[in-house]
Amino acid sequence: MKLLDKKELRSISIFIVWLLNISGFFGILSEEKDFFLSASPYVLSITLFLVIVNNFVDKKFLIRLFLIFLFGLTVEILGVNYSIFFGEYQYGDNLGTKVFDVPIVIGFNWVLLIIISGNFAHNIFPNSTISKVFVGSTIMILLDLLIEISSPKLDYWEFAVHPVPFSNYLWWFILSVLFHLIYQSNKNKEFVLSTNILLIHFLFFGLLAVFL
Repeated sequence: MKLLDKKELRSISIFIVWLLNISGFFGILSEEKDFFLSASPYVLSITLFLVIVNNFVDKKFLIRLFLIFLFGLTVEILGVNYSIFFGEYQYGDNLGTKVFDVPIVIGFNWVLLIIISGNFAHNIFPNSTISKVFVGSTIMILLDLLIEISSPKLDYWEFAVHPVPFSNYLWWFILSVLFHLIYQSNKNKEFVLSTNILLIHFLFFGLLAVFL
């Protein structure tokens, strides 16, 4: 049985993530909205799996991702239960199983966003860690600004006050810097799939902000 080479794996992965997100976008705008929203954690998990497979180098790579997952989830748990870091907010029911009121896939989401923004930044500034970390963290902030618009309508999460407090974006940036420093020591940084997923995120949440 012939195994897929890197280009074939990447092409199939790109096709899958576009198919899932295009279907999800139109599904959310349809009468079957609840079904498609309930599938959100599965789509996110599949996307992360494809990204990991395309970027895998060695066990150290997985350890770095696990640290980002663990730290990200821990900070979210502290944030939700004690209103520190981000402000007062709660998660809805469309992101799946929760641990201490935080969906497990939120940890996956931290990992996914760090990888795709980090890979994109690495392609622009391959020889400057400071630039990679700054650009990657800035992309994270821009994504969060966009996602926050639709998040309450999707029953993902919602803040107790509006507009979203500045502390949310401040700590997103601080944590992004920390996580990017952990991630940038990874040697293999696949660019094409990561850029496609990054584009999908901006289009998906940008269009939802307009049409939802």
